[in-house]
Amino acid sequence: MFCGKCGTKNESGAKFCEKCGNKLEEQEPKKNPKKENKTIKEVKDKVKKVPKKLKIGIGIAIALIIATVIVLAILLNDPIKKVEDYLTSYYNNYTEDYGNEELVKIGDILKNNKDDEDKLSSISKQIKNTINNWVKNFNKSYQDEEELTEEYQKIKGILDEIYGYFNGLEYVLTYEDYYSYYEELYDLYNSKANYFNAVETDDDSEKYNYFNRVIESDSYYEEAQEFVNNYLKDELEELNSKAEELTNLGEDATTQEILNAYLAQIEYLEENKYQNGIDLSTTEGYQTLYDNAVAKIVEYTKKYAEELDTNLETNNVMNMIDTSMDALEYNSDEYKELEELKDSYENKLPDSLVSKYLVSGSSGTNDSSYRITINDQEYDSYVSFSFKGETVSRVYRLNNEYKTFKATIVRGPDWDSDFTGEIVIYGDDKELYRSGEITKTGELKSEINIDVTDVDDLKIEFVTSSEPDGWSNFYIYLVEPYLYK
Repeated sequence: MFCGKCGTKNESGAKFCEKCGNKLEEQEPKKNPKKENKTIKEVKDKVKKVPKKLKIGIGIAIALIIATVIVLAILLNDPIKKVEDYLTSYYNNYTEDYGNEELVKIGDILKNNKDDEDKLSSISKQIKNTINNWVKNFNKSYQDEEELTEEYQKIKGILDEIYGYFNGLEYVLTYEDYYSYYEELYDLYNSKANYFNAVETDDDSEKYNYFNRVIESDSYYEEAQEFVNNYLKDELEELNSKAEELTNLGEDATTQEILNAYLAQIEYLEENKYQNGIDLSTTEGYQTLYDNAVAKIVEYTKKYAEELDTNLETNNVMNMIDTSMDALEYNSDEYKELEELKDSYENKLPDSLVSKYLVSGSSGTNDSSYRITINDQEYDSYVSFSFKGETVSRVYRLNNEYKTFKATIVRGPDWDSDFTGEIVIYGDDKELYRSGEITKTGELKSEINIDVTDVDDLKIEFVTSSEPDGWSNFYIYLVEPYLYK
C-alpha cells in the first residue's frame, strides 16, 4: 500500500505511513475492463447453457408457490372454512363443562355476513354437512354399552348446546332439524344398546327380540340379521310341520273332510301366529302357508257346494259357505269370491213346507219355523206329530209349484219301548211315500226325498195305535221339510 503524501510503500493493512506518519486510506483495486467484460460474458454463456425445460419448471414452481400463498391467505380468511374449523374444534374438545368460545366465533361470522345471503347459505350447508357426519360416524361398532352411551351423550349434548345457543336459527340448526337428528340418534342408540343386551342374554327368545329391534333401525350388525333369520326359520319350520299334519289325509278323503282339514289349518295358523312374543304372520313363510290354506278353502268350498247342490242340499250349501267365509279375512278377495258364490245359490234355496198354506191339521200335530234342538241336534224348522193312539195328519197347499220334497224323520226323546208308528205321505190322495214301522230302537230310514211334480195338496200322516197313559210329550218329527222347484 503506497502513501498518498510521500509515495512510500507500506505493508498491506498499515493505518499510518512508516516514513511520514500520514494516515493511510485503503484503496479499491483498479478494475480491469477487459477482465470484467470477460466475466459477464462467461455468466451469460452459462445461463444460455441451462436447459429450456428446466427454466420453465423453475418458473412454474415459483408461480405455484405464489399461488399457494395466495390460496392459503384466502382460506385463512374464508368464513365457511372457519365455521368448519370451529365446529371441528368444538366437537373434539367438547365436555359437559366445556365453554362455547367456538360458537361465539361462529355467531360473529354470521353477523359479519348478515347481508350476504349467498354466503349465509353456504355456511348453512357446511354446518349441516358437519352435523350429518357426526350422526353418520355415530353408526359404528362399539366395544361396550358404556362407550356407546358416552358417545351418544356427547353428540346429543353438542346438538343441545348448538340448538340452545343459536335458538333454532335457520342458518345453523332449526327446530325441525334438531329433532330429526335427535330421533335418528335415539333410534341408533337403542338399536346398538339392544345389540349388547342380545349378546349378554342366554335366552334365545329374548335374544331374538333384542336382535329384531336392532335390525328395525340399524343395518350395521350382520350378526343380528343372521340370528333373526335363523330363529324365524326354525319357528316357521315347526309351524309348517304341525300345520301340514292337519291336512295330511288319505287318498280316499271326501271333499268335506278335505275342506274341514284346511279350515282347521287356518284356525291353527291364527291361534299360533304368535310364538315366544314373535308375530310370525309378518313373515313371508307364514304368509305363504296362510295364502295356500285360504286358496284350498275356496277351492274345496266350491267343489263341496256342487256336490251338495246335486242332492238338493242348498241350505247346507249356504251354511257351509258361511262357515268358510267366517274363517277368512273379512272383505278380502277370497271372502268376496265366496260371497258371490253364496249369492249364486240364493235363487236355489228351497221353500220351507211350514211356510205353505195349511189346508188342515189334526189335534196333536204342529209345525214351526223356529229352531229346535232334538237329541242335542239343532234344526231350523219342523213338523211334529204326537202319539194319540190314532192317525193324525197335516195337509199343505203346494199349488203345483214344486218338483221335490225333502225332510228327515227324527224320533223324539224318551220314547216308550212299546210305541210304534209310521209316516205316510200323499200327493192329491196318491201315496208317494211310506216309512215303514218306526220303533224306539229299530232301524230307521230317516231321509225323505220324493217327487211332488204337479201336486196340489201334500198330506202327511202319522199312523199309530200307541197311546201313552195320561198326557205325555212323545213326538215324531219331520225336521227341515223343504220344497224345491
